[in-house]
Amino acid sequence: MTNAISAQGLALIQELEGFQAEPKQLPTGGWVVGYSHVRATEPGEAVNENDAVELLTGDLAAFESLVNTQVTQPLTQTQFDALVSFAFSVGAEAFGRSQVLRRVNAGDYVSAACAMDAWRKSDVSGELVIIDALVRRRTAEKALFLKELPRVSAPSVFVRPQLDHAASILGAPVTYVATPEVGSIAPAPAKPEPTERLTEILKSEPATEALLLTQVVAPEAVEDDGEIFTAHAKPVARYDFEPRIAPRRSEKPKPEKQNWFNRVKPAVPTGADQRLHNMRKLATLKLPTFENLGLAALMLFGLGLLATAVSLLISNTGDVAEYAGAAALGAPGIAAVLMSAFGLWRAPRVKPVSVEG
Repeated sequence: MTNAISAQGLALIQELEGFQAEPKQLPTGGWVVGYSHVRATEPGEAVNENDAVELLTGDLAAFESLVNTQVTQPLTQTQFDALVSFAFSVGAEAFGRSQVLRRVNAGDYVSAACAMDAWRKSDVSGELVIIDALVRRRTAEKALFLKELPRVSAPSVFVRPQLDHAASILGAPVTYVATPEVGSIAPAPAKPEPTERLTEILKSEPATEALLLTQVVAPEAVEDDGEIFTAHAKPVARYDFEPRIAPRRSEKPKPEKQNWFNRVKPAVPTGADQRLHNMRKLATLKLPTFENLGLAALMLFGLGLLATAVSLLISNTGDVAEYAGAAALGAPGIAAVLMSAFGLWRAPRVKPVSVEG
């Protein structure tokens, strides 16, 4: 069944939209005249109320079709009028993704009416604020939507209301603004481009700008000396802000002690080069691995089994069960010792290394 808006619904929309005889410019472009009829290219002539009603009826036809198409549940006349008013207010796209439509199609009409309260904000000169007229319009549409539903009594002494915190947050805005007059809203300021915003940030931080913009060199002029750098930025030496101080002539460098890991160790300067030298040394150093430790533990386990088997054989009094137990312990013990010995023989040895600076 295809519904059409009633005279009462049309009258409500006229009251909620308000009449504008003279065309007034919108902040987004175009002109509005009559009952929210938009002229995109030219302001055109003024209209009277009869012409405005005809324009409104033509504009509402698309929203009547929208509600008839997207609502899958049966509607009463007042519910249809309320949904057409709501859709005309929020727009076709917003109506299609709203919880109002989803809950109506789920057959939960009370929840759908409550969901209308969420659509009470509007963009005023680039700022999203709660508008008092939208609060009142949602209340009127909500009351109209619930008008023909069966009335259910709720005795106060039996069904005592309690605070709904979610509804209290939604229903009690911190601030709201009065409805602006048509044509009085200035266009929202254009948002700056990302490059312009980045330029402003760099100008506010001279040190950052100097670091990012004055350290750029040609890629072929950069030599890799162990520092971390990009293809376009000049590498910056990291010395932990410690200046290099040349040793005095009278001070002779002390010879470095030879150790087991590095028998021939040249003198290495301090600072960033020292850290780089240590990283290279650790990269070439071969230490015992967890695999070797596991093989050693396996060998100890095998030796323990062998020792237990030998003790059984020594203390044996000729019982067959003791012979069998010794064999059951000795066989895996021998296998464990052989496997661990072979693994340790194949493992790499820890050898002293000589690292050049």
